[in-house]
Amino acid sequence: MEIRLAKIDDFSQVMYILNEVTLNLQEKGIHQWEYPWDNNKVINQLKNNFLYVLLVEEEMIGTFCIYDIDHINEFSLEEKGKYLSQIAILPRFQGRNIGSAITKFACFFAKGLDKTLFLDCWAGNEKLKQFYARNDLEYIGDFPEENYFVSIFKYS
Repeated sequence: MEIRLAKIDDFSQVMYILNEVTLNLQEKGIHQWEYPWDNNKVINQLKNNFLYVLLVEEEMIGTFCIYDIDHINEFSLEEKGKYLSQIAILPRFQGRNIGSAITKFACFFAKGLDKTLFLDCWAGNEKLKQFYARNDLEYIGDFPEENYFVSIFKYS
């Protein structure tokens, strides 16, 4: 598996992945992302070098973002750090430890910059919360966001 920064040429495939994963999540009752994805948001992520892609034998199978961060919505962080978000793996590739590879990549990336890595998820997504805990991420707590709660994790 290869992880690299996304390029502008990757835009259409990234949008396909994000929309496919969003629909799959919604079918499972998880509504953390809106469908369809906002083209301008993803183009901005590409232009700012926040967006990464995963390739297996040259096939793009997933995407994620790593941002600079000093707060997560209303929750102010003690320190500036990096924020891992928007992990999207095509459904047919899920369950193959690819999420763990992304998490390890992001942890190594943040550690190399001497930064703390933060992540969050919808507080009702117990499966994802357990996944983060298994991958050495420390649970900080649940915090309100609009009309629901998010669980925040960190790796330092």
